[in-house]
Amino acid sequence: MVADSHAGRRRARRRFGSTGASGAHDRAAATTGAPPGPADAPPTPPPAPLGRADDARAGGLGRNRWLRRGLFAAAALGVSAAVVVPLAAQAGGVDAVASIRDVLVGAAVPGAVRDADPASSADGSTPAAAFAAPDTGAEGVEISIAPTTSTSFTPGAAGSTVAVSVELENLSGSFLDAGTLELVRAGSAIDDGDELDAWLASAAATTGFGSGAVSLATSPTRALATGGVTQVVFDVPAQAFDALAGSPVIGLGAQFSVGDLTVSTQTSALANTASPGSGAAPIALVAPLTVPAETSGLIGADELAEWTAPAGLLTRQLDALAGRDIAIGIDPRIIVSIRSLGTAAPPEALEWLQRLADVPNETFPLAYADADLAVQSQIGLPAPLAPVSFADVLDPDDFATDPATGDTGMIGADPLEATDEAEDGGEAGGDDGSAAQDPADSPTPVPTEPVSPVPDTEQLLDWPYTRADIAWPGDRTVAPGDISFFNAAGLTTTILDAANVEPLIGADASALVDGGTAIVSDDDLTAAVRTAASATSDIEWRDATGEVLARAALDGATGSGSPLLATFGRDADAVPERVGDLVAELTDSPFVAPTGLAQAIGAPPTARTLVDSVEGDARLALVRSMVAAETEVDAFATVLADVDDLVAPTRREMLALLDVGWLAAPTEWAGSAAEWTAAQRELVDSVSVVPSSTVLVVASSTGIPVTVQNTSEYPVIVEVDVAPSNGRLVVDEPVQVTVEPASRNTVSVPVAAGVGNGEVLLTVSLRSLSGVPVGSTAVIQADVQADWEGLGAAILGGILIVVFGIGIWRNIRRRRRQRAADAAAAAEPTTETDAPIEPDTDQGPESGRRLDG
Repeated sequence: MVADSHAGRRRARRRFGSTGASGAHDRAAATTGAPPGPADAPPTPPPAPLGRADDARAGGLGRNRWLRRGLFAAAALGVSAAVVVPLAAQAGGVDAVASIRDVLVGAAVPGAVRDADPASSADGSTPAAAFAAPDTGAEGVEISIAPTTSTSFTPGAAGSTVAVSVELENLSGSFLDAGTLELVRAGSAIDDGDELDAWLASAAATTGFGSGAVSLATSPTRALATGGVTQVVFDVPAQAFDALAGSPVIGLGAQFSVGDLTVSTQTSALANTASPGSGAAPIALVAPLTVPAETSGLIGADELAEWTAPAGLLTRQLDALAGRDIAIGIDPRIIVSIRSLGTAAPPEALEWLQRLADVPNETFPLAYADADLAVQSQIGLPAPLAPVSFADVLDPDDFATDPATGDTGMIGADPLEATDEAEDGGEAGGDDGSAAQDPADSPTPVPTEPVSPVPDTEQLLDWPYTRADIAWPGDRTVAPGDISFFNAAGLTTTILDAANVEPLIGADASALVDGGTAIVSDDDLTAAVRTAASATSDIEWRDATGEVLARAALDGATGSGSPLLATFGRDADAVPERVGDLVAELTDSPFVAPTGLAQAIGAPPTARTLVDSVEGDARLALVRSMVAAETEVDAFATVLADVDDLVAPTRREMLALLDVGWLAAPTEWAGSAAEWTAAQRELVDSVSVVPSSTVLVVASSTGIPVTVQNTSEYPVIVEVDVAPSNGRLVVDEPVQVTVEPASRNTVSVPVAAGVGNGEVLLTVSLRSLSGVPVGSTAVIQADVQADWEGLGAAILGGILIVVFGIGIWRNIRRRRRQRAADAAAAAEPTTETDAPIEPDTDQGPESGRRLDG
């Protein structure tokens, strides 16, 4: 039988699938929170309800009473331990010592076990993540076995003892009765990988270890509530391992039983320091430097300050990896997020970035935001997606340039070359010692464009990686043709998970797969490494690390000497401190010869067969929909003055949603991806024509009012085009209009009357200045009555003619009457022509009028 030791399946081996040792009454007690009792015990009636004052008083009395009892019990147990433990040790009672230690650790004070557990918090509570059920969904009792103080097995001198710790964790979801824990060892030497796999697989069933196991000791265990943890320490005489003195690997096992029912079994393997080895196994390690999967294409300043603080996530990751024999795959998003802030970046982030630039490790870039390369190949993209620009987030005020060197001050980037060498003309002489040229003889300098202090996209992404030809797709995601896709992008070496290729006994890391160069991780070694990295307790970490060393010891004794490869996962389960402890342990171990990634790639390759691991249809369909939505946004962005203001963040967000870390949370990813896609569709539809009522056209030339609505957060510039359904109206040219964010703007589109009157349907559409259609079309109905204009003009003209004619006629008549009166007055005869006329002072006004006549 071959052991199945992926992290999830390995944990699944530790759990039982039956109902457990407790009976129905215990399960009911666990459900209600009441303590377990005999099956035939009558139910206890619920207490009468208390008022608030009574409840507080009863709670205070209860706490005082339990505090006094706890102190008394602790003192009694201390006295008992001081008396009983030495007596038991003198009597050689290993079982008795183990039993008493179990009582002291687990039964004295219920919180003592958790307080001793590294997964516990400062207030004694245990984080939910520390007791979460595994990915397999199986629940039960998880067992971890390891030496009490080391990760390898050292038998010790005759007469001494070997301390072995066993940890039980109740993940069954119900109360667990007290039981018995038995410690066993393998009955024979473990000399090769098949025997090791067989021993580790023997715990897969709950029927025991078979006839080969040798019992070492037994100990009773206390009852465990849901999520409870207890530890048992066995002091085993060294002579119990004499039969395995020459075995490179020592197999240990533990079996937990309640009554006659075997609840859970587990096995572990340890490298034997007393076994004569033939050499250390060369192992290359690769770890990612990433952040948890999120939907943002850039990390905000607040998160950067938090994650690069002394106890922040990125700081702890760098502490675990820097200066050790481990290759680091770096997410460029982290570097760009810090650099794009310029002088506004948090000081902690700048210090962290400088530390990263100074690490001596092998480094290579992951895809931006650690985007899934395999899925991009499988949906038919011509090349891997990359960021378009970061200009939309750069503030020129946050960047300062040294005028002498043109250095932008970006950590890890080569300084920009000065573009104007004429600035050095004032020096006394040239670099070769020649005399300085006379300024009068110097040609007139040609003016050049000043160097912008704001870095461009290429400068922001530039980093001194030790190599840039590595593709690291997600585990079990590569399908035929994907490696060719990577190679075409310059990624000529692919890191493959062991499950992505057919198993091959004795195969090393270097391989030829699907026509390309690859390095394949060792399945069992990688599983143990990842289990150690995500361990929630010291015993679990020593258990997993012991398996890593055991496999290295066997490979060093029987392997080809070519490097093996182990990779850390990209999910958020890894604990940086555990990663650092593991790498340090492997570096200091005599069973491991840490080697670089270059050595693993350069070893003689072995031909391997790719396992078609095409990603699921639902995932591929959703990614295709995301890419299509981004394409629509790219077209829509032409309505902006600068398309990068929209195209750049859209691409970054999509890359973030393709983060390999999302593969561990498919349900959450699907929801986030669908929400993002819907938001892009809504953005594309944010600019539209507002429907209008029927327009009456009564003139030969007029304007059709069109209202454009913009619900986006960007100002847009569009052209309004009106297309009539017939020749009754003629539209001249489209009209350009600017609409501010979250607003409307009305524009008048000039039209001219054509032939005839009647109804015209006007199709109104929008397009960008580059001719890309925007939004949906709208139809406006127009009623054309252009002849009303001529009739109205004729009527008005007639009225004016009549009015002016009447005025002219009256004026002629008045003049005729005046002329007739003047003629009549001139024809009247005069009787006294010679006599002088003397004025008559007595006459009135008539006299004057007469004289005037």
